[in-house]
Amino acid sequence: MAGVCSIGPSEDSYDASPTGSRRESDVNATSCSGCQVYPEDDKRNLQISDGKTKGESKCSNCGLRTLKIVTSLICGILLGIGLEKARVFDPKSVRDQMVFESFTMLKMFLSAVATGQIALSIISVIPRTRHYFDRSCENFVACFNQKGLLSTIVGSFTFGVGMSLCGACPAMVFAQVGGNVPNTVFSLLGGLLGALTYGMLAHVIERNTKPKNPVKVHQLYKKLNLPYIALALPMALFLCGGVVLIEYLWPTSKDLHNLHIDVTSDENFMQQTAWPPYAAGVLVGLCQVPLVLVMCDTLGGSSCYATVVSQWVVTEKLQEKFPYLARSRGGMGNWWQVFLVIGVTGGAVLSAGLSSSIGTVKGVSVPDALIGGVLMLWGSRFASGCTSGHGISGMGLFAWLSFIAVPSIFAGGISTAFLMKLTGVKDHYVFNTGDV
Repeated sequence: MAGVCSIGPSEDSYDASPTGSRRESDVNATSCSGCQVYPEDDKRNLQISDGKTKGESKCSNCGLRTLKIVTSLICGILLGIGLEKARVFDPKSVRDQMVFESFTMLKMFLSAVATGQIALSIISVIPRTRHYFDRSCENFVACFNQKGLLSTIVGSFTFGVGMSLCGACPAMVFAQVGGNVPNTVFSLLGGLLGALTYGMLAHVIERNTKPKNPVKVHQLYKKLNLPYIALALPMALFLCGGVVLIEYLWPTSKDLHNLHIDVTSDENFMQQTAWPPYAAGVLVGLCQVPLVLVMCDTLGGSSCYATVVSQWVVTEKLQEKFPYLARSRGGMGNWWQVFLVIGVTGGAVLSAGLSSSIGTVKGVSVPDALIGGVLMLWGSRFASGCTSGHGISGMGLFAWLSFIAVPSIFAGGISTAFLMKLTGVKDHYVFNTGDV
């Protein structure tokens, strides 16, 4: 996504200047793009023996493209393992978190944010890697050019409603696919339908919700004129302290007992059904490192839906009619997230297979999965981010809209989950796909 929205122009839309700066016309042409800046555009660092640059070599471009695909797949596998081992892919964990009957998801989330901030702090101060961090930040906040308070709050709240209904977030759906959770296919179909319908109406929605006075500085540390590390390390330490306190007050063993999971000490680490959520959170947070260094991007999971459903927008007339889908259609800036979620599915299959737990998690009903999937993607596209994008990446990068989005997500999720509990449907789960 930029952590939340990796919709950008092709690699050729960037100047070949030493700084890899974007042409103004290209920036103006992308209303909600990740505005991808790629490491291969930095020709200062890519000189080869014959005096040419790798950017001028087709073979080199293929190699860099392959590196990005492999990096996306590996990060996806690690993310899938983390989601499966933390048990946050279980719909019950999601709904129970929203009514404060479980804290597994919160522990993992806070751990991932803290780990990402520590890792990005290091990257931001090393001269050799600093420009990758800066470009990742540019890519991330480019998604907010058309967004303001209204779209962020309403979109995030809607996302939270969908999350409680289907018991997942966009990336987590693919972990559920890997874990063979019943009715996940309907959450996936709902997500694709939501991305398609939003994409077809996006130009109208954005035109009517675009802020009159858009924010020029999207990140708090830049607004305060401080180095990233000056805010990131204190916040990371604060979040770590919060995880320790929550674990002390609400041990992980309590959540595992509620999920009917027994972890024995004689099992191999990978063969265990569950890990401590903070350990899985560290694994997820570390995924930011290769994504920043190779992709000049950050963790996210909702943009891939728009990429998949936009493949029919092939003619010039269609692209003019549906500009949002047209921008989502091609380029590694869009497709890397598709490879990421493929890796998530594979990682979940690997993790669940090693612990012999494939197919042991109950799913939500068909209506909850389908409606939840639609709302989840509508909300994430309207707000330009999901729990991974706004939560792990946005808060980690001090994007102030993300600090508004995350509470709004939980407000939507909590209110929906408590309403479901009040009506007696929160704990309604199914054993087979197709069950209602």
